[in-house]
Amino acid sequence: MLRSLFLTIAFCLHATNALQAQEAQENVILSVERDVVRWAAVYKMQPAREDDPYFHVRVFEHRKGWQPWKFKQLIFHMAVTPKALEASRIDGQAKIYNYKDVEIRAAYRRWLDGSEARTNVPICDTNILNCIARLP
Repeated sequence: MLRSLFLTIAFCLHATNALQAQEAQENVILSVERDVVRWAAVYKMQPAREDDPYFHVRVFEHRKGWQPWKFKQLIFHMAVTPKALEASRIDGQAKIYNYKDVEIRAAYRRWLDGSEARTNVPICDTNILNCIARLP
């Protein structure tokens, strides 16, 4: 009986921790031109973790005249400093779309797990579009 009580308490504590750690997501407009819009889908674990000071982004480009489901992915996963995210954000408004994000969420989770995924993800500390342009 005592063992059952401990197991129940442990399960409730685990469930509470899982509920407290939520992934926040927002979209940030990076550029609006006459015929093209670029934006970042931004992900961040809340509350923030000390071992991950970055925002994690997936960047899209959509051209005027394209169907909503057609897009160009400029980068699948990039870690971005808060300063770089603010430097990248513009005040312009544009129609953007939300695309399936299962893969980026899984990649972000691998990053959080501290796996070797961190070595494969570029880190941006200036401006997202400039960082993408400098990638090999």
